[in-house]
Amino acid sequence: MKAILYADWMNFRLSIKSMLLAPVIFLVWAVIAEQPIFFFSMLVVMGYMFPSTAFSAEQSAGWDRLSLSLPILRHEVVASRFLLALAVNLTLFACSLVFATFYCLAHGQPQALMENYVSVLACEAVAVIMIGVEMAVAFKWGIQKAGYIMLAAFFLPLALVFAAVSLEIRIPLLAAAGRWLAGVDERRFVFLLLGCLSVALMVYLLCYRVSVRLYRKKEL
Repeated sequence: MKAILYADWMNFRLSIKSMLLAPVIFLVWAVIAEQPIFFFSMLVVMGYMFPSTAFSAEQSAGWDRLSLSLPILRHEVVASRFLLALAVNLTLFACSLVFATFYCLAHGQPQALMENYVSVLACEAVAVIMIGVEMAVAFKWGIQKAGYIMLAAFFLPLALVFAAVSLEIRIPLLAAAGRWLAGVDERRFVFLLLGCLSVALMVYLLCYRVSVRLYRKKEL
């Protein structure tokens, strides 16, 4: 298992520079705009980018086919990729929490800490689900199709909602959700998001189990 995880890391390391560019851009954007939420949204973007980058790196190195021919347990190959993805995600999650704390204290806004932590938790929950689902789809149909499916499943609805809000188009369900959220105090909202994060981790585990089944059926 350690050897497989090391091999995945070596393949991913070839693309780590391009991956690190995105958080830097989001950090600069957040600082210039004075909106820390822009940096937190990096979690969602990286949730989409990581599987694509990792799978593409493995295909370039030929590890995807080599791993199928080696006498190793296939569930270990899948577990290695999911563990690496989770490690990268948790690192970015920790960076977001540190940035939220530093930003609020540096701007003399300790009262905004809770609000920023809520934003980080929300972005983290979405990111975890995105990573798990995209990798499961990639094990089934390949990373290119997985990317298109994720765009359609996650970003297209968000784009439509954003367009509706920008054009002031009234969506009853969205309006009702907004009124309900407005009535929830911050502490209850934090517990709600922690619950959502727990559900996201359960979805991630489910995606792992599905990926193991798919990978066991995969042939050279």
